[in-house]
Amino acid sequence: MRIAFFGTPASAVPYLRALNGAGHDPVAVVSQPDRPAGRGRKSRPSPVREAAEELGLTVLTPESAADVEFIEVLRGHAPELGVVVAYGQILRPDLLELPPAGFVNVHYSLLPALRGAAPVYGALLRGLDVTGVTIQHMAEELDAGDIILRREVPIAENDTRGTLTDRLTDIGVDLLLQAVSLIAAGAAPGTPQDHSTATYVGRVTAGDCRIDWGAPAGDIRNLVRACTPWPGAWSTLRGRRLKVQAVNVVQSSLSEGGREGELVEVTSKGGPVVAAGGGAVEIVHLQPEGRQSMSGGEFLRGARLDIGDRFE
Repeated sequence: MRIAFFGTPASAVPYLRALNGAGHDPVAVVSQPDRPAGRGRKSRPSPVREAAEELGLTVLTPESAADVEFIEVLRGHAPELGVVVAYGQILRPDLLELPPAGFVNVHYSLLPALRGAAPVYGALLRGLDVTGVTIQHMAEELDAGDIILRREVPIAENDTRGTLTDRLTDIGVDLLLQAVSLIAAGAAPGTPQDHSTATYVGRVTAGDCRIDWGAPAGDIRNLVRACTPWPGAWSTLRGRRLKVQAVNVVQSSLSEGGREGELVEVTSKGGPVVAAGGGAVEIVHLQPEGRQSMSGGEFLRGARLDIGDRFE
């Protein structure tokens, strides 16, 4: 099929490569404009743009996908189908109606659960055991289109947002290729969603990933998993910010008398044990401000912490 591919981050690149390698024709690749990135904040192309140019594909980078001139340029490429994978903008109805076969979207949840921008974060934050990938026909309402294909994916005990996204991508690529083949054959199903059971997860900011030490230990662990590696769960200690990259829920009788966020135990082998609103967590891996990532034990050996020091 002649495909208009909309995507921006690195997680969308495998989909573009798979479509291109499977004999489809990406007639236009649409990605977000170059943005400042890295320590030097230099303007850089998106990973999807870089991959598309490497493949010799036509790239369009409108500031807004609602721009009339952009829509007319895309119309000139005559796509039969639009495919959206983490593009980052809402598409207006006249754009969704441009390809004869419409648009499909890859979403990392079992819709209608976890609609919105951050379904992997939402699944981990809620401590779910299972999530999945859904290929859906796109509709005007966010993530509310009819379902073409869907596959469940178990969530491992040690999954983070990064590892789970990677696994969902591996599965999603195969599922998208199946869906496009069904669409090309005129045999794609369209199962309506039960909108009454829909749940939502909005965009995640660094503020959403600040650790509330008053929460139960299990909830803190879920937050750390949901925010790793981006944007990163964090706290402050002695006025300095640090990223908390892995924690374990632990049994510590000393935490019962500790204040929320208080260092209650230091062991020779493990990391700092911190009292939570219920129970305690051991910080297994972290990154102090301006330094490299390290184990909790390495941090303790250099930080000279005292029992009673408090993570704020």
